[in-house]
Amino acid sequence: MKREWMNSIVTKFMAGFGVVLLTTMAAFVFVYHQANELARKITYEKMYSQAEYYLQSFDNELDHVRQLQNDFFNDRKLTFIIAPDMNIDDYEKRDCILSVKERIDTVTGVSKLVEDGVLYLPKTEYKIFPAAVNSMREADMEQMKWYLNYADDQIHYDGNNFFIVKTGVPRIQSDSIPNHVFVIYFSKNEIMKDLAVVNISDDSGAFWYNEKEDVLVEHSNGEAVGSQLLPLLNKKKSGEYESVQRLNVQGRDYLVFVGGYGNLGLFVQYELEASVMKPILQFRNLAFVVLGLLTILAVVLGVYFVVSLHQPINSLLNGFRRVQSGNWKEHIEDKRKDEFNQLYQGFNDMEDQIEKLINEVYVQTNLTQRAQMKQLQAQIAPHFLYNSFFLLSRRVKRHDYENAELLAKHLGTYFQYLTRNEADYVPLKLETDHARSYAAIQGARFVNRIHIDFDEIPAAFERIMVPRLILQPLLENAFEYGLENKAVDGVLKVHFEETLDEWQIWVEDNGEDTSDEKLREIASSLAQEKQGEITGIYNIHMRLQNYFHGRGGIRIQRSVIGGTAVSIYIGKGKEVYEQESSDR
Repeated sequence: MKREWMNSIVTKFMAGFGVVLLTTMAAFVFVYHQANELARKITYEKMYSQAEYYLQSFDNELDHVRQLQNDFFNDRKLTFIIAPDMNIDDYEKRDCILSVKERIDTVTGVSKLVEDGVLYLPKTEYKIFPAAVNSMREADMEQMKWYLNYADDQIHYDGNNFFIVKTGVPRIQSDSIPNHVFVIYFSKNEIMKDLAVVNISDDSGAFWYNEKEDVLVEHSNGEAVGSQLLPLLNKKKSGEYESVQRLNVQGRDYLVFVGGYGNLGLFVQYELEASVMKPILQFRNLAFVVLGLLTILAVVLGVYFVVSLHQPINSLLNGFRRVQSGNWKEHIEDKRKDEFNQLYQGFNDMEDQIEKLINEVYVQTNLTQRAQMKQLQAQIAPHFLYNSFFLLSRRVKRHDYENAELLAKHLGTYFQYLTRNEADYVPLKLETDHARSYAAIQGARFVNRIHIDFDEIPAAFERIMVPRLILQPLLENAFEYGLENKAVDGVLKVHFEETLDEWQIWVEDNGEDTSDEKLREIASSLAQEKQGEITGIYNIHMRLQNYFHGRGGIRIQRSVIGGTAVSIYIGKGKEVYEQESSDR
């Protein structure tokens, strides 16, 4: 049934449509995958362009502030203020201070990123802001010294804002107090707002990370996940960050681009992948709908195909199965008006014609088979009868009454079986007992030449119905042809084997007269149903074939003990067990 299902036209049709569906789905998956890769590539390229422009603009802006901070110390009026030995009056001093204050205001106002600035003048004890001039107090002096702990020209973080410290002169000794200390503060909030330039979609974000100060400044149009992405960033073996990355945070994938390092530290952009893939996901959903419709169409076509073609074909196949099992009377009844109706009519006519022919030849065939068996019995009985009685006579003359009685018993069993001809088919137990008696009689004749090993019949074999006289002729062939020239050490072995599919009865000898070529010729003749010089074996083979409907017969091969091995095989099936013959 499994093989029929696999070879069915419907199965092939559905398999073909399935291949089309799978090919379509594979093409869709490929296109979908390529579209995803393209969308990611475009997103990364956009991030690269934004990062390159933003980093350059941001660093240029900070560098410009730094340059103004450096240039500030070249102001001539600043020199007048910090030099205590300069002989200027209060008016000129006041004018210089206001000029420096305005210069500070210019420097701090050059960029929106700059929040404030302060100039410390420890020798003149002034602290100048863009909006005020104050006298330095002790707390201011301590604050200024705290700033001196930070390197010149580098951006630092005080917990609220970033700042740059400048003294205007090289620091030769860390404990020396410079003439002036200029501190510019950068607004963390403004830096955060400035990051909004690169965040153009709803689910994108960017952040600066200053590793030395361990501070992260982030702006995001969606959920801010910079602090979660930072420890996940992958690095190359060289220690540098990989520029293009795809990271997962809280079950959501982000496309991440590491833009590199700027004045403020590491610059990173990210965007939620689902936001980028939203149009592609819509296309995917549409494709799934199309694939679903195609699947439904395949099912509908399959049902239609079954109703229109498979069912009438199946009716015809069932008819052939009935014919194969021997049922010739049941016709296919179908009122279709298409081509199948013509096939059904032809099939029904074929059944009628075959049944007629069978009825004509059955009696003749049956009589012929009976005549063949009677002829075989007639061929066996006379010469065997003479030899057996001579052997019995010799034992009686030798006063070997015990063995003579045993021999007479076997002769009785043997000839009783031959003369009870009412049934053509008998249980295998009776056929085996008959063959065992024959083997015992022959063994008595050749007691010094041949050893006979005849196994007991297993219980599973006993009730199998078989044609009469199928086993004894095989033993006779073994004695006559296989063991004829064995002066000593001849072996005849009869044993039974059961496999998953068959019952087997083996007759083996250790005769060496039959060549491998001859064995192959005999086996080939049986397989091709050619009747040659092996009339007796062929007769048994054909009777087994006919009785078991092709599932029984004879096989011939080389025996493991050296001679010929002939096996009767019977295919397993419930019909092999039938009511035993009344002969029993």
